[in-house]
Amino acid sequence: MRRARRLGALAVSVLAATAALSGSASADTVQSFHTSLDPASVQESVRYLVENYRVNEQEALRRLELQTDGDKLDELLRRDRGAEYGGMWLDQDKGQLVVAMTRPAAAEPYLRAMPDRSGVRTHQVQHSLRQLTAAKERVAAKVGAGREAVYLPAVSESENRVVLWERDWVAQEKAAVRAAGDVVTAEVNTAREAAAAEPGIVVSRVLKNPNALSTPNVDLGFCHPLYCTNYGPMRGGLRLDMKRDDGTWGGCTSAFNLRSTGGGFPGKGWVLTAGHCMRTKTNNTPTQHNGNDVLQQHGIEKSSYPYDYAALPYVNDAASTKWLEGQTGRNRVLKYCRNGGMDSNGDTPCGQQATSVDEYITGARKLADIKAGYVVCASGTASSAVNYPDSVDSGAGAGYLVGTRCGRVLSTDVGINTDLCARPGDSGGPLFSQADHAALGILIGNQQSRSGPCQAGELNNYAPIETITTDLSERIASQGSKFAVITTPNG
Repeated sequence: MRRARRLGALAVSVLAATAALSGSASADTVQSFHTSLDPASVQESVRYLVENYRVNEQEALRRLELQTDGDKLDELLRRDRGAEYGGMWLDQDKGQLVVAMTRPAAAEPYLRAMPDRSGVRTHQVQHSLRQLTAAKERVAAKVGAGREAVYLPAVSESENRVVLWERDWVAQEKAAVRAAGDVVTAEVNTAREAAAAEPGIVVSRVLKNPNALSTPNVDLGFCHPLYCTNYGPMRGGLRLDMKRDDGTWGGCTSAFNLRSTGGGFPGKGWVLTAGHCMRTKTNNTPTQHNGNDVLQQHGIEKSSYPYDYAALPYVNDAASTKWLEGQTGRNRVLKYCRNGGMDSNGDTPCGQQATSVDEYITGARKLADIKAGYVVCASGTASSAVNYPDSVDSGAGAGYLVGTRCGRVLSTDVGINTDLCARPGDSGGPLFSQADHAALGILIGNQQSRSGPCQAGELNNYAPIETITTDLSERIASQGSKFAVITTPNG
C-alpha cells in the first residue's frame, strides 16, 4: 500500500513537472535553430571581420552565422522567457553573443540547442526587456513621442535602461516660434517628471543631430553607380539629383523601393530616401537619375531625425512603368565596390572591385531586432571629381570612392549607429544585412565633419526602416495606405 502511494506521488510529481514545462522549453524540447550561410553571399561582411578583427574567414563566417542564430534566439526568448530576457548584443572583440537575463539559468536550454554554445555568454541584468519596453511605452505616452516631439524614448539593451533622448534642435525650432515657447517648456517639464517616475530604469540624454550628407552643389553625376538607365529597375544605391531654388543641384542616394497598399494609394510604387534632401526646395523640378526625370521632387516626407525620410512617387505613369512596374527584381540594392587606391583600408571592405552586383532584399528588421555588434552594409553615391572626372564633384573629397561598404552596429537608440564610412552625397542610402538580406534603415548623417578617404573612428547614423514605414502609414497624407519595403521580385 505504501509502495502504491509512493508511486502515485511520483506520478503526480512527473505530471506537475510536465505541466510546468508546457509552453516553455527544456534541454529536451528546444530544437536546433542553426542557419548555415553561403560564404559567397556574405563575402563583404566576412572581409570586414577579417580585416578589422584579424580573424580568418572561417571564424568570420562563424560570427555571421551566430548573428543569424541570434535573431532566432531573440525570438524564442522573447516568446518563452519574456519575464527574464533582457536583450542581446554581439561582442565582436571576443566573438561572442551576449544574452542578458535577469536569471541566466533560464536561458540555458536554448543556449545548449545552439551548435556554437561556446560562442554565447550570459550577462545578468536587473530588468527584463519586457519591463524596459513597458517603461518605454509609459514614457512615450507621457512625452507624446512622435515626429514633432522634443523627446523620444528608446531601449538600450546593453545598458539595461530606457534612454529618454532629447532632440534639442527640435526644441530650438519650436522655441523660434514665439507661441511655441510655452509648449517647449511644458515638454521639458513633462520629460523630467516622466524620467523621475521611473527611477533606476530611465535616464535622460541629449541626442546628437546627424550632419546631413546630402550632396551640395551637384548638377549631374556619371560615375558608375549613377548610371543605371536601361539597366533594370530602380533600386537602392542609385544617385537621385534634386534641383535647388537657386538653380544648383543637390543629390542623395535611393534607399529601397516601397509599395503602399489600401487607402488612398493602393498598389502604388515609391522610392525611399532621406527627407532632408527635399528640405527648402520649392521649384518642383522632377528628381532625376542620370539626367532622366524619374520622381516627383516631393512626396510624403519629414526631416527631423529619426523621422527623416521621403517617400517619392514617380513623376508620371510612364516613368513608373519604365523604372518599376515594367521590371522584375524590384527588391534589389546595388552593390558596387570601389574601395581601392586612397580609400583602401580596413574600415571600408567590400567585394570584387568595379563590379555591379545586386543584393536582393527579402525582409525588413524592426529596430529592436538590430543588435550592437551586428555586421551590416550600406551603399552610397558620394563622389569626387578628382576620382570621377566625368561627374560633378559632390563634396565627398578626393579619395572617397562611390559604392558599398560594410561595418558593424555600434549601438541603437532611436536610430542605428554604425562605424560605416559615408560622405556628402550618401544621404538616404540603404543600410542592409547580408546575413539575412534584410532592410534595416537609411543613412541620415554623421557625427564628424570629414572629407576624403575613410578614417578610423567613423560614426554614422541611420533612421530605422521600422520607424519610417510605421510613421508613413500613420500620416494623414498617406490617406490610410500602409507602406512597406518591397521584398519580392515582383512586389
